[in-house]
Amino acid sequence: MKQLRNYSLLAGTMLTLALTSCGNDGIEAQVYDGPVAAQVTAGINGVLTRAMDASWENNDAIGISCSSTNTNYANMRYVTTGDGTFTHEGGTKSGIFFQGTEEVTFSAYYPFSGTEKKSAGIISDVTTENQTQQKDFDYLYATTKTTYASPTISFTGASIFKHKMSRLILKITTSATDGFEVGDVLNGTYSISGIKHSGTFGTADGTATATGSATDDWTITATAQDANSQRTYSMIFYPQDQPTLTFKAVIGGQTYAKDITPTLAASTSNTYTITVKKTGLVVNSSTIEGWGEEHNESGDATMQ
Repeated sequence: MKQLRNYSLLAGTMLTLALTSCGNDGIEAQVYDGPVAAQVTAGINGVLTRAMDASWENNDAIGISCSSTNTNYANMRYVTTGDGTFTHEGGTKSGIFFQGTEEVTFSAYYPFSGTEKKSAGIISDVTTENQTQQKDFDYLYATTKTTYASPTISFTGASIFKHKMSRLILKITTSATDGFEVGDVLNGTYSISGIKHSGTFGTADGTATATGSATDDWTITATAQDANSQRTYSMIFYPQDQPTLTFKAVIGGQTYAKDITPTLAASTSNTYTITVKKTGLVVNSSTIEGWGEEHNESGDATMQ
């Protein structure tokens, strides 16, 4: 291997994803002098980030594809140990190499699916019914461009990985002044009607879409987070036309219900704080953090 513009080229391919800020300014014309190993940087504001939580995990894998006149790869699998650095699973002698000097367009998605070197196409066999398996369907997507002369592929700035699903967070609480014991919320059961769990994800363009029919009285399967007499569920769904969802809480044998209308668009996250009272259900304003636009809803519910 030869040196190119002070880049220390690898003996084989190592695709490095270290969450730093790096752009493609100052790209110059370059005479092609043999294959050059690609390196990749990606991140959000310098913080390691992935999918459903705040950091990458050991064996998380992304699929990277690229296209140009000479450099073309499909669904190359790169894996991290959890530190945000990704390397090709085949080692340093395989992976993505620039095969010419022209600009190359790269796309990447998470989590990896299918077979390496073959397009993963549209994933259509994953449902969101079991919310304990969110890692399987919290899809991320990013795209960027660079050249042989500047072989760092930068998924940063406008090219960061973006959430392509929609998130709904429910924070449920009761209190003694509302006619309940403080801890009653932890003994309740909760369900939603009107959500579509089936859908598709296009690995080539990052489009996630709900399909099929909406379910009735789906018991929430997400792992509950309990703190300070409040139960929190964080759920991820396929983007779908703004549905009217019926939230039901069953506490002490009594059912309380309320319709909510979250904006389940791609990259949006709706948070509802819900207070269950003997006289009904109160839904407070919602907020969104880190996924997109902010949406607010409020209202009352009646006892059934």
